[in-house]
Amino acid sequence: MYVGWAKLEITPGLPVPLAGYGHLRDRLATHVRDPLFVRALAFDDGSTVAVLVIYDLLMVTDGLHRLVLQRLADTGAHVIVHATHTHSGPGGFGSGWLIEKVVGRHRPGTIERLAEAGERAARTALGSMKTARVGSAVDELPGHNGNRRDPAGPLDEQLTVLRVVRDADEALVVSYSAHPVIVGERDHLALSADYPGLLVNLLERQLPFAAFVQGALGGVDVLFPRDKRVTADDNLRRMAEPMAGLALRLRDRCEPRDVAVHVARQEWPLPRPDARPFYDDERWARRLDLPLRLLLNGLFAQTDFDRARVQGLSLGDFALAGTPADLGVSIALAGKEYARDRGFAHPVMASQCDGYLGYLHLASDYAHAPTVADDPERLEEALGMGRYENGMCLYGRGAGKMVLEHARRVFDELAAG
Repeated sequence: MYVGWAKLEITPGLPVPLAGYGHLRDRLATHVRDPLFVRALAFDDGSTVAVLVIYDLLMVTDGLHRLVLQRLADTGAHVIVHATHTHSGPGGFGSGWLIEKVVGRHRPGTIERLAEAGERAARTALGSMKTARVGSAVDELPGHNGNRRDPAGPLDEQLTVLRVVRDADEALVVSYSAHPVIVGERDHLALSADYPGLLVNLLERQLPFAAFVQGALGGVDVLFPRDKRVTADDNLRRMAEPMAGLALRLRDRCEPRDVAVHVARQEWPLPRPDARPFYDDERWARRLDLPLRLLLNGLFAQTDFDRARVQGLSLGDFALAGTPADLGVSIALAGKEYARDRGFAHPVMASQCDGYLGYLHLASDYAHAPTVADDPERLEEALGMGRYENGMCLYGRGAGKMVLEHARRVFDELAAG
């Protein structure tokens, strides 16, 4: 096994629109809290080459995914393009009414510059390969995320690490599930990589290279104290420092060994848009359901995204399935359970890979509105968030099951080598 890695700064100059919240006007950054990067890891076992490209961005549009693949086509590598989902990252890299409401008005040349940076990082990683061994581990980190859709709903509190050891240096990849909205809520006009940026910064004080892979996001909250006096800096530390501490402890539990790299890909055509914001048992909302569905589906139909994909990568006990969505926590838990049954002790179900289908949940998650909460205010917040995520399920309530089925096929292919 040969492994290489690289990172390239992509912090844009100001002013720049910020991605992650819907505004009538651009949310323009006024200052930079911390730098943003694109990171790449390349793996080569002599028969298969794979590259994982990770951006400090809100999302990977289908256009960005296609541009990065085109630029790296000559390498013959299997390429997965991922975003950490920071809600304080730069925007302007998409066109069309819907995407521009999320990432800001289209800025000509932005997506090309991002693709070029991803290509450069990937080629540098491919050109810096050295003999390596790989290990992985997983443990629970409770109290650092929550179910914002249903206070009594499921949680995925697993933190997974992939350790890569070369002769004189090493890298650590960390995966966890939590929405990076800390800076967006506490310092709304700041450019930032949010807690994933602070996490890798803390790890890179002790290691040559670190990267973060975002897990489930649908229904998943972040550690976010309600006390308004808690600053962005304090909130980021409360999130990132325990993550870094656990990641370093898990690093010591990893047993690096010689492994092969396996890859897999599933792709299928998308159905027509079919977004519905209300739960099935909200009978009072039926009179609003049809006009809202017609409105949303008309807006979503303007996108040129017509095919979806799930891509996979495995290295020994570690396996990753990258999905093009804010992946619902129940789907992620089901996918990881299936992967463990297929022999992967440390699986990751990643959101924000290679395109975007919206928020995806299982059909049962849309049946009943939440009814259990500690207080009425929290219940109302969950209802509002649930309806938002329902409406952002762009391609119908069967899309989540479809992604889960293709993720299982990916794990089957990876297990078969």
